[in-house]
This record gives sequence, C-alpha cells and structure tokens, in this order.
Amino acid sequence: MIEQGSEQRPTNVALRRVMAAVLTGLVVVAVPAVFVAWRNPWHYVLLMPFGRSSVVAAVLITVPVLLGIAAWLVLPARLAWAVAVVATALALVMGWNGFQFSMGASLYGYESDGDSKVVAVSPGGSFEVVVLHYPAFMTGFDVLRIRSRAGLRSREADQDLACFAVPFDPVGPEDTFDTARFLSDHEVEVRTEAGEEWTTTFDPHTLLAVSTLSHGCD
Repeated sequence: MIEQGSEQRPTNVALRRVMAAVLTGLVVVAVPAVFVAWRNPWHYVLLMPFGRSSVVAAVLITVPVLLGIAAWLVLPARLAWAVAVVATALALVMGWNGFQFSMGASLYGYESDGDSKVVAVSPGGSFEVVVLHYPAFMTGFDVLRIRSRAGLRSREADQDLACFAVPFDPVGPEDTFDTARFLSDHEVEVRTEAGEEWTTTFDPHTLLAVSTLSHGCD
C-alpha cells in the first residue's frame, strides 16, 4: 500500500525535497510579507494592495495547503495523507477566519473597492488628494485622503480628510462630494454638489489635517 501511494507522487526523492523546500520557502516569505503589508505602520501606498483583507484571507487559506503539499511530498504515504487531511481542515478554518476578517476591514463596514482616484494635486506636485469608495448595504461612502507624491516612498494619511455618505439613489443628495483642489501646497478646499465650500490645512510631515469633514458618515 505504501508503494502504491508513493507512485502517485514524484518518484525522484531529490525532486520531491526541492519542491517541498520551494513551497515551504513561499510560506516563509509570504506570511511575514503580508503581515508587514497589513500592518503598514508607515502607510506606504506601495504596500496597501498587498495588505488588503482579501489578500490576507487568501494567504491564510493558502498557507496550510502549501505546507500540507510539502509534507505530502517528503513524508511516508500514510503519514502524508494524514497531514493532508489536517491541512485541509486548517484551510477551512483559516478561510472562515479570513472571511470574518474581511467583513470587519474598515469603519464603514466593508473594505474599499480598491480603486483610488486622484482628484487634486498640489501646486508643487508633492501632495495629492484621492477618493476611495467603500461599498455598503443600500449605501456607500466616498472617502478623501491626502497622499504624498514621493515615488516608492509615497504615503497616505492615517486620517480621512472628508467622508460623504452616498445613499442608493441615482439622483443623490446635494451634499455629496463634487470637487477638491489645493489652494496652496498645504491647504485643501472641498466642494459639495450643493456648492458648499470647506477648507483646511494639513501638516506636510504627518499629512494630518487640522480639521476633517463628514457628511452622514458618523
């Protein structure tokens, strides 16, 4: 029975060990990398796509599978199948945890849809304002944030400059977001559909604004 089970795997022992080492190496690299991207204490824009809850959840599911395959390649057949069963069970548990994690990804109920639209650039070109959309049941939220423009070292403010609730209505209320512009390198103006204007300044080092705006997001 052991020989029959072994025939279903690559017969070259050295090849199996290499494949197992590669899979284990992927886990060793992926887990710390996605953890750093998720935490991202520097708020680097480059890391944000890799720290999304969907990516973290995918890694949580994939890690036990990869480790199970690695064990299946190098362990005796009977023990390998036992490890495969355990890995499958862990993947299911991790998948559920990943789902729960993604559901609590933000203050707005869901994670942003991943797209960010630049709506204003400072006169000196060092800063920008972006809009991110957070979908939610029967409504949504348009969130404005300040970002630096420094290539790979670009950062995003750990603060919502402005937030606008967007109800499920094709017409929409007049107090939804219209435009944003820089009055100077460190001063931003936000305008609503109703023509209401609001301005604030921000610290160029922390990117934090002196005041913030909320329309229906509280």
